[in-house]
Amino acid sequence: MNIKTLLLSCGVVLAASPAFAQDKEITVQIWGSTWENGLKAISQQFEAETGIRVNAVTQSSSGEGLVKLQSERDNPSVDVWFATNTIASQAAQDQQLFVKIPQDKLTNSGELIQGAISEDWVGIYYYPMGIVYNADAVPVPPTSWEDLWKPEYKSQIIAPAMSIYSGSLLMIANQINSGTTENFDPGFEALQRLNDNVSLYYSSDSQARQSIVQGEGSILIGQSSHMNAIAKEGLNMKMVAPKPAPMYFDVMMMTNGASQDDAAQFINYIISQGAQEEMLARVNMAPVNKNVALPEALAAALPADGDGFVMDGKLVNDNVSEWTVRFGEIAR
Repeated sequence: MNIKTLLLSCGVVLAASPAFAQDKEITVQIWGSTWENGLKAISQQFEAETGIRVNAVTQSSSGEGLVKLQSERDNPSVDVWFATNTIASQAAQDQQLFVKIPQDKLTNSGELIQGAISEDWVGIYYYPMGIVYNADAVPVPPTSWEDLWKPEYKSQIIAPAMSIYSGSLLMIANQINSGTTENFDPGFEALQRLNDNVSLYYSSDSQARQSIVQGEGSILIGQSSHMNAIAKEGLNMKMVAPKPAPMYFDVMMMTNGASQDDAAQFINYIISQGAQEEMLARVNMAPVNKNVALPEALAAALPADGDGFVMDGKLVNDNVSEWTVRFGEIAR
């Protein structure tokens, strides 16, 4: 009697059980904090439901992660790569390494918010760039980007350097001063005028948060996770995301690996309502599944309909080196 016959004779019907799929596995490459704080537990739930094991390889940044993937282009060991949407736009040009998203296999794609899926990537969550401020230290809070140039905010602003968030501050300054995608002079001129109000240009999220906690400023140009992290330090933090609000997605891409069907199944699971609710509870980023209810504080920090925009990844990648040099000449 073979093992299958024996199991059936004992009334053990496990043909559809995940136990029979334990030889299936995928590898994801992701930031360590995102994995530990959110995706690890959700991936364990995915494995329990499907039998597909999820192994994680960590990366410190999207750029570093892309270099690693490119080194094994001919035989990728990673099936799903997590990156920012701007880096993903650049990476997608490598059509030997990455494959298009099989949208016909994503049964949950109809539940996604606008802008959360492209032919090359699928968003896992999103976050706007906005104005985060200490409500106890800013008697009259800013409500628009233009407000940041007011003299009463002298030396109160913690702003992103050009090396972080893909030049978003330049993009904002350029748009509100009638610049164009071909002419960023108005944006640079505006940033030079903003210098008196900036106490620090930060180059990492941890530096940004620490600066506010230590009182180096009371207004932070940053994203929604900053608000929550700083609030945990006991400060009364609020956030607004006025128009034009740059919108960022952390996204999933598929490599030309050997487990593409399982990888697509994983991506489809991650964008499901249940997984998105779990992700929201763990990392407090805005879900890409539109059926997920938002907490009041997070909803208030998101831009109104039509006020957000997704930055052009190719535009950023083609110009960020030049922007960084030029920014270094005016920032102080």
